[in-house]
Amino acid sequence: MIVFPAIDLYAGRVVRLRKGDFSDKTDYGSDPIAVARAFVEAGCRHLHVVDLEGAESGSPKHLGQLRELSGLGMEIEYGGGLRSEAAIGDAISAGASRVMAGSIIFDGGREMVRAKSLFKEFGEAVTPSIDVRCGRVVVSGWAKSIGEPPAPCVELLRSIGYTTFLVTATERDGMLQGTDLGLYEDLLASAPGIRIIAAGGVTDMGDIKRLRDAGLYGAVVGKALYERGFDLASAIAISRGDR
Repeated sequence: MIVFPAIDLYAGRVVRLRKGDFSDKTDYGSDPIAVARAFVEAGCRHLHVVDLEGAESGSPKHLGQLRELSGLGMEIEYGGGLRSEAAIGDAISAGASRVMAGSIIFDGGREMVRAKSLFKEFGEAVTPSIDVRCGRVVVSGWAKSIGEPPAPCVELLRSIGYTTFLVTATERDGMLQGTDLGLYEDLLASAPGIRIIAAGGVTDMGDIKRLRDAGLYGAVVGKALYERGFDLASAIAISRGDR
């Protein structure tokens, strides 16, 4: 399993939200490049970057920092404000190994009419972002439900060709209350062979072990890194099965 430490950007600074609420934001005042270098020193080779300002405005705002971050040698998954093919192309050109796409994937609701054209153009450089609240997929900064549970959405996207999915338990995000393991286990059972990156609620090494043992492809760690003294090097070792 891959551990993805998260850097959420707003106005060029490292911040974290609670449950995606922009009015409940903690500013850590850190230089994102320095933070990423510390992740590299801990043995990290992957990074999860969210352009919160881009998500709020509808177009990416931190491509310059993405270019700097990509120069550190990590594989970067990047999201936030990528609501057009041009924006996705710009993010990939700026150094993203893959982009996380939510609103654009679900443009048109549960039919996901643009998913085929996106896959044809970018292939698996696009990772569908499945954000789940109260058992239903939500879009537009988690403000709007499409009224559909995640499993049929994943199945439709898998039929198009997508195999890797970022699945966020939005009610756990930024709460430091543990992950929604059942959500991920149910999805893996309903669609064998898919790769799920879990996000929302990772708090301690126990969460990393449980996600690893459940067969998750990856886990995003956010707030715990900044407030709980989460040992990233230990988490990486556990994710690899070294401990």
